[in-house]
Amino acid sequence: MSDQIYNAAVMHERFSDLSEMRSYARKMIGHWDRSREKPFNMKSEFDIRGGGPFIWSFVNHAVNLMRTVIELSEKDRMLQAMPLIRLMVENAMTAIWLYLEPSNATAIIKEGFRQRRAAFENLVETEAEGFDHSDIDEIDGILATLDINLPSFEQRCRHIVGGLQIYIHWRLLSTYSHAGMGLGDFYLEEITDRPGLAFAPDAKIQGHESWLGTALCMLVAAMKVCNLIDGKGSLKSQIEQAERKIGVPMEFAKVPAADNKKKSAQAG
Repeated sequence: MSDQIYNAAVMHERFSDLSEMRSYARKMIGHWDRSREKPFNMKSEFDIRGGGPFIWSFVNHAVNLMRTVIELSEKDRMLQAMPLIRLMVENAMTAIWLYLEPSNATAIIKEGFRQRRAAFENLVETEAEGFDHSDIDEIDGILATLDINLPSFEQRCRHIVGGLQIYIHWRLLSTYSHAGMGLGDFYLEEITDRPGLAFAPDAKIQGHESWLGTALCMLVAAMKVCNLIDGKGSLKSQIEQAERKIGVPMEFAKVPAADNKKKSAQAG
């Protein structure tokens, strides 16, 4: 994947304003919606074991998230869109990670059962009706057959060429996606009078166009990876046109294993 994503100001030759960018995003969503009216002929190597259904679901979710991001952008509420854009990044990059190594689908399945086990443990702990330790034992039996753990999102990104740069944007989006210092500071402003701070309930995030551009880039990336597992490549021309429009080529490739081992050793 390109080591850049489109998150620069839109006031240049690619988009004349935010309205044009939103219109282009809606155009891409329209392509997706029309493609869903026809059967999806998935390539055989991306069957259930190969993660194809997961890829399609992650991409479909990214498209639906973009619908809401557009609506929030129109209302100048991009701060509220930040967690959605973060989720778009996570879904698009995980879909690419699965595409590059279809056997990783096992890790997705194992993580799903691991989280279900944790939920059941809490239900048993609170003596919720209809749940007992036999439910946990059943999940343990399934987990014992799955031998691939889901790596962290950072690790998934690091396995993709250019993925680290995308991960950095995800980290920045995380600042406004959790109850932490980032959000705690956001609605405050410094004043000269005591106590030196005032509430700013209508504060707006800087870089509206940049984050909308990030979302558009993730939309196109997600749609492209899904098209790559489509036996007919139904949206190939539309996606290639979108890559030219936003000026970000999207070629998905794995980072060589030797490079990942070297980075892990340096991190250790």
